[in-house]
Amino acid sequence: MKRSAAWCLAAAFVLGMTLGVSGKSDEKDMDIEKDIVRLLVKSGAVSYAQKKPYGAGIVSMTIGYDEDSKPVIAVAVRETKTYKRAMVIVAVTRDKDGYKITAAEIPDVGTFHGKSQSLARDALKDITGKVFKNKKEALGLADAVTGATKYYRAIYVSYALMASRAIEEMSASPDWPRRPMQP
Repeated sequence: MKRSAAWCLAAAFVLGMTLGVSGKSDEKDMDIEKDIVRLLVKSGAVSYAQKKPYGAGIVSMTIGYDEDSKPVIAVAVRETKTYKRAMVIVAVTRDKDGYKITAAEIPDVGTFHGKSQSLARDALKDITGKVFKNKKEALGLADAVTGATKYYRAIYVSYALMASRAIEEMSASPDWPRRPMQP
């Protein structure tokens, strides 16, 4: 059976698009992994455990451990639709008063346009540094924004979910396979 030239061109186009999209996704995944490693190193973690996919809409959950195998940081990554579809990252560490959001990031926030970018940056600045006694308090983060746009609220909802799950995993110290941090 002969295939038409049009069919062959269409198949090549679809294959090229699939590979092109796949390459972009792989590139973004590598950037997210670099962000996770940066946050683990900054916290002083000497080993880590990661679960991908994690569940509850969270793409990955990474727990960093100190020399005594105690959790020092949890990093959660989730895709959410804020002003546009974006990956969001939260890092939670132990604090004398409970658990602290030490980083709230949207790696490609620079691609947001105009006021959307400044509103997203303001939300991230507001979220970073928040301290919670437990996961229930972290879930209340979204309740703190009244009268916000649905996209602004989406940022808070995503971070509330991720922070509460990060606190839950740090408290539970899951038995996931651990790997040493590479020098």
